[in-house]
Amino acid sequence: MPESSDPQSLYGPSATTRRLLDAAAAEFLERGYDGSVISNIARRAGLSTGAIFSRWPTKDDIMVAAVDHILDKIGTRQRLADLGISVDAPPVEILVTWGTDLLTADFAQSAFKHLFGSAHAYPSIQQRLQEFLEKQADQLGALVDQGKEEGLCDPELSTTALALMIQAIGVGTDLLISAGRSDRLIPSQQDWADVVVRMIAAAATDNDGAADKEDSNAGNSDA
Repeated sequence: MPESSDPQSLYGPSATTRRLLDAAAAEFLERGYDGSVISNIARRAGLSTGAIFSRWPTKDDIMVAAVDHILDKIGTRQRLADLGISVDAPPVEILVTWGTDLLTADFAQSAFKHLFGSAHAYPSIQQRLQEFLEKQADQLGALVDQGKEEGLCDPELSTTALALMIQAIGVGTDLLISAGRSDRLIPSQQDWADVVVRMIAAAATDNDGAADKEDSNAGNSDA
């Protein structure tokens, strides 16, 4: 939501606004939408509630702004940057590193837990989450297409289907870990990385396998 009352809004949020957004995001991630309290946000930021209401007139306004702030932090580019990976890195490196990191409890997991939990009751949050997931799906689709161009992925496989599978693994893992999954049910990072690599390899064009199958079919026909 535009912060027209903030004199620095044309040049990005002021330091005070960033403090409030950080505080609102922390409140949301700890308590969810329903449990978030404006006075708690002000206290976290070390400011008065007036500083909040001068920027966001209602609780919904500040919580939507907090959700936008959270989604900025867990966006694909930012998440890869936090992992020390460039968006221009090879698709396999991106998927393996990102996939392995899913096992580590982090900001994104807590965010998804509360975002999905609040989306069904609050259309404004549902809209933000939907837009975020659609943008993420487009980015994953571009990654899949790059893999196809580089011969890492079978071009006959649906880009939309592969992007959905990758996204489902990512979001699903985040939600499972954030729910407090028992350690005995969480594989080691190496075991998980091995599975991710195997899944990527399974989507590649298997020319040798196709040739073997054709030879086998030819042999059966001759017989």
